[in-house]
Amino acid sequence: MFLNVITFNESQKKFCISFKLLSLFIITSCVYGQNNDFVELLDYNIAQNDSCLTNKSDYSKFKLAKKDSVINLDSLNIQVESHYKSRTFESLNSFNQFDFKFWLLVNDSFKKQSNLKIRLNYRVNDIQVEQSFIICLINLDSETKDRGSNTPDFVKLPVYFGTDRNYTNSDNLNDAFGTKRSILKYGIVEVSIPHDHRVGEIESPSIWKFEFSENPSKHVMLHEITLLNKENFFSRLADDIQKSDKKSTFLFVHGYNTSFSEAAKRTAQISYDLKFDGKAVFYSWPSKASTLRYGMDEKNIEWSQKNIKRFLEDYLSKSKAEEIYLVAHSMGNRGLTQALIEVMENQPELRSRIKEIILAAPDIDADVFKNDIAPQMISKTKKPITLYVSSDDLALKASKLLHGNDRAGDAGDKMVIIDGIETIDATGIDTSFLSHSYFADTNSIISDIFDIIQSGQRALNRKHLLTTKLKNNIYWKIKQ
Repeated sequence: MFLNVITFNESQKKFCISFKLLSLFIITSCVYGQNNDFVELLDYNIAQNDSCLTNKSDYSKFKLAKKDSVINLDSLNIQVESHYKSRTFESLNSFNQFDFKFWLLVNDSFKKQSNLKIRLNYRVNDIQVEQSFIICLINLDSETKDRGSNTPDFVKLPVYFGTDRNYTNSDNLNDAFGTKRSILKYGIVEVSIPHDHRVGEIESPSIWKFEFSENPSKHVMLHEITLLNKENFFSRLADDIQKSDKKSTFLFVHGYNTSFSEAAKRTAQISYDLKFDGKAVFYSWPSKASTLRYGMDEKNIEWSQKNIKRFLEDYLSKSKAEEIYLVAHSMGNRGLTQALIEVMENQPELRSRIKEIILAAPDIDADVFKNDIAPQMISKTKKPITLYVSSDDLALKASKLLHGNDRAGDAGDKMVIIDGIETIDATGIDTSFLSHSYFADTNSIISDIFDIIQSGQRALNRKHLLTTKLKNNIYWKIKQ
């Protein structure tokens, strides 16, 4: 059976969106010697109502299932393609657990009006079966209303935090915590993400758009800060974590030149973009939030070391989480790595709660990292460690010039490659001015971290990574 392939011009696309008459093309299976298919698409709107998938669709029922549960699908292989990107699945279960909405957003498939192509190959009773679905994709822009009028234009995420910054009690929540050293405090900050948020961005007012104040329907912003005592903080965190499917949480330690509000927004953005099911937590040390105060930031991260260790120890022992991800960026790696080593020395039993350690663009002396920090982390945590590096990182280039030594976040000939740590080279991925926040700004890196958290697959098995060698040492590059 053959179906004509139809393409849409711009007027037809608008017509489709306006009246919801969006086309789905399902190419029926081609069975050698038969004309039967054994797998069906469960989403009623897609399979029956001739609707396209959009960036606002509900994907909870976008799943494949056997038409007859008794039938065995031998040698099953599922190939998925959209906008020059592809994924491979070897079971219906792995296909059904995958977050297709996130993947399509990351690939810009909706904006490019691409199709989603699904090809299945399998054997049933020694008969080879090929079955395909081709599903049109439509982007609904910010002016297209597919939500109820009573639904707000943003979502609010509660983000837990620990900080040893001074509390200013400013009416402006962005200035609620300053840049001075203080005692360790705990709390929850409510951060909103606009529905039209783009993966990897922290939307903020732009004078070029004549925006002079924050608007939750357009910008990522803080709404409320609640300070808690230590006991209430960890009690509430533990209760919230227990509500998640995997009892999971991640802790983010920010880097140099970062304010409290920037750290809060970044943590919320990471959690939102990763579709993280558990609870997001960040630790904010008293960075001066100024490019010219690098030296003071170095002193402050060293000063915060004991507080970070105390917080981490309590976080690992009192959160009651079963899966904990530890993430640090830039200079924040100095605080997290040393704190983690000390906690593991004193309470090695806490390592069982850690699922993964992610070190992004660490501003640490490369030799110190190779010879001292990395070996201790590997031996004491016995957990997977992912290291993101780049030779485009201008902030690390400046740090190297200042210190006279390579940084652990550098790529190139002196890249850190150590057994027990998976090094991912992100060179060429980030095109921003400093290329220093690529781990959270860049779709491909977020997609890779998403794979780590959602599937637990190691670098060797993640499809968008290329295996590469440097002096017979294996590392991975992000596909461009």
